[in-house]
Amino acid sequence: MKKGILLSILVIGCIYLHAQKPTAKSKVRYDTIIVKHVTKSAAKPVKKVTKPVEKPEIVLPVPEYINQPYYYDKEGNKLIKLENATALMVTKKKTFGLKGAKQFLSMDASSSKIRFTVKKDIVFFIKTSGDVIDLTSYIKLYQFVPADQKREVTINAKEGLINDKDEAKGKLMSFSVKMISKDNYMIQLPEQLEAGEYGFVWVKNMGLKEFTVFGFGIDWKSSD
Repeated sequence: MKKGILLSILVIGCIYLHAQKPTAKSKVRYDTIIVKHVTKSAAKPVKKVTKPVEKPEIVLPVPEYINQPYYYDKEGNKLIKLENATALMVTKKKTFGLKGAKQFLSMDASSSKIRFTVKKDIVFFIKTSGDVIDLTSYIKLYQFVPADQKREVTINAKEGLINDKDEAKGKLMSFSVKMISKDNYMIQLPEQLEAGEYGFVWVKNMGLKEFTVFGFGIDWKSSD
């Protein structure tokens, strides 16, 4: 009896196990991430762009006083005041006018206290009152000649009936004028000045007996 019961239980268990087997093989699923391999190229070096160094804008100095030339020191960007002297207009007749006559400016001291010794272009600045149309017709640059502890330059000369070998003293120098701002001008010389005594003279009214001269001297070194 017990053997029959055990045999029945065994048969039923086999039938149950047979029923639990899948009819087809179950597929195993995997979560897969596909990564594409990319070969990285060598990074190109980044070129550094060097910006040019901007030079600071130079602000030109402005003369303190009007109608007075100043020497411009380019290296120091500053103005140097010229000598302020007075010259007399002298009219001289030679041999009662037979040898003619001349007018010349004469001022004290044979040399100026304001001197330049470095050989380079000389530039002057001048500020006007605003009523000057042509600066070259109002102011002249003369080279003076030392004579008897004075400085002289011939302005006008008139020939006489008798020839005279007396040569004119000094000479008129040419220059150009460039406006740098309203009422401010730059005076430039076309060529290098030779050693000597010089002076700017306002000649607006030539009927005067006294004239203001803004003088300076040049002493080039022998090695220049």
